[in-house]
Amino acid sequence: MGWAYGPASIRFSGVKPSTFAGIRGLAASSDIANDALIVEVPRRSALVLAPKQRNSCPGMVTDDWWKSAPWFAKMAAMILWHKRQGSASPLAPWVAQLPANTGVPFLWDDKELAALQYPVLIEQVRQQKAEWQALHAELASKGTPPGTTPPSASEFYWAMSCVRSRTFSGPYIGSTLQDRLRLAGLVAVLVAGNTALGVADPAKSLSAAIAVLIFNILYELILSRSLKQYAICPLIDLFNHSSTVQSEVSYNYFGDSYSVVASRDFKKGEQVFISYGTQSNDSLMQYYGFAEPNNPADAYVMSDMLRWAGALGRPVGRERLEALKASSLATSLKQVVVQRAGFPAEALQALRFLLASDAEAAAGVAAFSKAGNPDQEAALAEALVRLVRAELGSLGTSIQEDEALLASGATGKKGGLSSSTAAAVAFRLEKKRVLSAVLNNMGA
Repeated sequence: MGWAYGPASIRFSGVKPSTFAGIRGLAASSDIANDALIVEVPRRSALVLAPKQRNSCPGMVTDDWWKSAPWFAKMAAMILWHKRQGSASPLAPWVAQLPANTGVPFLWDDKELAALQYPVLIEQVRQQKAEWQALHAELASKGTPPGTTPPSASEFYWAMSCVRSRTFSGPYIGSTLQDRLRLAGLVAVLVAGNTALGVADPAKSLSAAIAVLIFNILYELILSRSLKQYAICPLIDLFNHSSTVQSEVSYNYFGDSYSVVASRDFKKGEQVFISYGTQSNDSLMQYYGFAEPNNPADAYVMSDMLRWAGALGRPVGRERLEALKASSLATSLKQVVVQRAGFPAEALQALRFLLASDAEAAAGVAAFSKAGNPDQEAALAEALVRLVRAELGSLGTSIQEDEALLASGATGKKGGLSSSTAAAVAFRLEKKRVLSAVLNNMGA
């Protein structure tokens, strides 16, 4: 960690790199009090991408590619550019300690993806692979200057996965405090000069100066609402996520730095977490390679709920299905986001319509937006229980089987689970727990 203390001027206290169940993170090297500053990284020591930033990889990518590339591809190119610079780059020590394999599903094969038992995420990863492959093809064919060797596919995908698992974003601040002080100083000099030379009225000059400063501040306040900047901070990128803490990376305007402050007390040896924001396990697994146990933001996306129409408890005629497809709820059962608290209102409305008698359904889909009589709601509850049980039964393994698999096949042991398999099993276990919670909340 000597490089952090050196030219990088990174301040950190009470934490040190460590591993937890094979996963890198930061441990408390001493007791940490609530509200204590843990890490502070100068912006000049971070990898930062601002809006409309000029080509930051001269000689490696063309200006045209840079202008058209998405932000995460630009930042991946920046990592590779610093890597090519070797010791000439001030970020070389940080680049050297980036993991060789980030463990994200993008890098998995089809068998490993299938172990997720979750079609929605599997499809998202496949789309991600197609997108990244197209971005690399564009870079390799037209995005590098003549005579420059383009990054290989494996290099590019590695850098992209580092970016997506380590970057945070925030409002764009175009001017630092030092910039504003320089502007104020320049305006003051101009006012004093004009007054001394007698070329301007002092009162008018002062009013103009105030107007310039106010305009500058208001412009940036408005600008920051619509523009984002992205950053990866050495050392801060080692913090793992927990939804139980409130600590986030913040920008210190007065110090022009990024910092992390403890949101609670941490004991020596304990892993120190920050929050990546409110994210479901779908997002955490796709971009970070892990699922958070008992994640309060997690949900289960049930694809094409109508495939379980036979489990509704009564036959659904073609005319009823066609009426649903022709209504405003046509897609309400295509991708149903099921939370522990239950099903979304639109899905419930659609199911009430499908379960209704012909006489009741004649009122149209709109008539089922609110709860019906007790018998109707009891029938709906029974149908929902059947649907959830059918979904759980289709997943290949049970909660108990997944728990036993994780308990008996710890990674790192001879004959144990691979890291990707362990991550996939942990993920699908959390998804099943969401559905199980739905059943419990319904008294089933």
